[in-house]
Amino acid sequence: MTFFIDSILYSYAQIFFSNRRWLGAVLLAGTFLAPHIGLVSLLGVVIANLVAYTLKFDEAKIKSGFYGFNGILFGAGAAFYFELTPFLLALVILFIVITFFIAAVLEHLLASVVNLPGLSLPFVISLFIFVIFLSNFNTINPNILQSNDEALFSFLPYGVKAYLRSLALIFFQPNIFTGALFALALLFLSRVMFILSLTGFLIGSLTLHLLFPAPSDSMTILAGFNSILTACALGGNLVIPSRKSLVLTLIASVLVVVLTAFFYKLLVPYALPVLVLPFNFLTLSVIYSLKFRREQSDIVLLYFLPGTPEENYYYHHNRLARFERFKTVVPELPFFGEWRISQGHSGAHTHKDRWRFAWDFTVVDETGSEFSGDGNLAKDYYCYNLPVVAPLDGTVVRVVKGVQENAIGEANLQSNWGNTVVLDHGSGIFSAASHLEQFSIKVSVGDVVKKGDPLGACGNSGRSPVPHVHFQFQPTDKLGDKTTEYPFGQYVERRNGALILHAFDHPTEGMLVQNLGTNKTMKKAFDFKLGDKLQFHCVAGKTEFDEEWEVKVDIYNTLYIESSRNATVTVALVGKVFYLTNFVGNRQSALYHFYLTAVQVPLSYEPNLHWTDQYPISRMLANQIRYLSEFFILFAPQLRAHASFAFKKNSAPGQFIISNVIDIVGSGVFASYKRRRSGEISISDEGRISRIDVHAPSEFSATAIISEEE
Repeated sequence: MTFFIDSILYSYAQIFFSNRRWLGAVLLAGTFLAPHIGLVSLLGVVIANLVAYTLKFDEAKIKSGFYGFNGILFGAGAAFYFELTPFLLALVILFIVITFFIAAVLEHLLASVVNLPGLSLPFVISLFIFVIFLSNFNTINPNILQSNDEALFSFLPYGVKAYLRSLALIFFQPNIFTGALFALALLFLSRVMFILSLTGFLIGSLTLHLLFPAPSDSMTILAGFNSILTACALGGNLVIPSRKSLVLTLIASVLVVVLTAFFYKLLVPYALPVLVLPFNFLTLSVIYSLKFRREQSDIVLLYFLPGTPEENYYYHHNRLARFERFKTVVPELPFFGEWRISQGHSGAHTHKDRWRFAWDFTVVDETGSEFSGDGNLAKDYYCYNLPVVAPLDGTVVRVVKGVQENAIGEANLQSNWGNTVVLDHGSGIFSAASHLEQFSIKVSVGDVVKKGDPLGACGNSGRSPVPHVHFQFQPTDKLGDKTTEYPFGQYVERRNGALILHAFDHPTEGMLVQNLGTNKTMKKAFDFKLGDKLQFHCVAGKTEFDEEWEVKVDIYNTLYIESSRNATVTVALVGKVFYLTNFVGNRQSALYHFYLTAVQVPLSYEPNLHWTDQYPISRMLANQIRYLSEFFILFAPQLRAHASFAFKKNSAPGQFIISNVIDIVGSGVFASYKRRRSGEISISDEGRISRIDVHAPSEFSATAIISEEE
């Protein structure tokens, strides 16, 4: 019963591109202001979902409303246009089944062939067939678009009434009150969608009156709800909200009116309703055409399971901030210990033009000197003869090892690269380490090496006046080929006595860098495996509860943690860093506090190690300030949440404590808004998460203590 109720409510919500049960309940209730339409639309979703369930279609899709919303629209449309009789009702039931099969075929066809959603096109096709089949009936009532509560809302301006009627008629509701209810629900659901609906309607109405100085009432309403749906789809539901998506919305709102007028002239003489055909035609055309751009960065099509436009915005920008530079492989620095970058990208000496994406590495002492003594001999240099290692697993494809060492201050321009090892890492990624010591190279062409395996030693061969290692990524195995801009996966920078973690970044000239190490205890604590279970006893304010976590895997083999308090979070291990992503569910849970304190954790332990990360605002705030800020999100983000992390000094013996501070800060209109949270996560010497603490001034503070682990 719960499954079918969910499938019904989500089906209603789908019509407004939503996955909120409460919205589905509001929309369902609103349709019963015209009871006969409400009943038949409900019949449509029940039959469609029953057919899908009986025929063993994907239950997750059934529950999400994927197969049901076209049934709602067909049932509502049939009840709107026709006087219901027992005979007609039997035909409606038959055509609801036909609508389901059209939807199943069309959704699969569009998704597999052109990667597009079916939207409400199946309903349009099915209703056209129905109307043509019943061509002997009086199909279009001339007064059908008249509101049955016009007198009640006579005090409203015509434009406001037209907007509300347009919203209501998306569900074939012939009254203004339903439109007002839907408008309030839309405002509560999403400030962006509410603004887009108003913008689409306003631009559509202006366009209609420019093209047709005295448009009919039916044309006004048809153009209105097609403009509203188009604006919502292209402004924030199928496209990530932005200033450019707003421009796209303005253009699309004009174009959809032109299409509405075209289909009106084309179809009405044949007693066929226009419905949402203009919205479907334009939206699918725009989405499909945008897939062929050379760059996808300006107007970003939705590439994940949708939420509200705000949630889409937060997810996308948080993902960019955290993982935009991430690659499929995680290269490390080609040495052990700490080295300095003596020349970085686009350096002043040799890193120019085709070779600008390269690094030169040396070793310095506390004073910044590269050598001891006079520095007249290669062996005076701290880096000389130190091992150079493979940054990634790969195959040795080129070796040069017999070039003589240079005297200090001299350079061999005939053998520019000196002694070099070139590795093929697959996927078109090659790396080259040059200026190595003569005869120090221990690998041969064809050898397979692992990340960290020794290749040779730092030397002073080729165009190298002083000992150093030249390193670059390149597209081929050619000696001295052009460079490729590719980041190191994870490394640590020492700055002013502190260690700063970098992920998939390009170290710059003057930096002191080293590879990120690993710690057995930290590695064990965050080594989540399928089937693992953890039990926590939690205290949140004056409330106490027990909570269980279980590690599961989805159909894409992605690990996630599921809490007994209705929350989930995705687990990812990238190189030597543990990440949490995509928290969903109850914030009054230990899992949410785990997400806040362990969103990024290096599997290392250095007392002075610091790192930063960001959170989506939708996971941090659910208050009036956030909701008000979302009225401006199409123009610029008004709120940001960023965190700084560090290993806490003076921890208890045998215990690691990671502390963090999360700052939520405003900008623009909300520049004065600031809020801070802090937290700690404790790791026992046995490699277990033993305690989670979160402190939020003016809100509740919470502590979760592990009580059992399986």
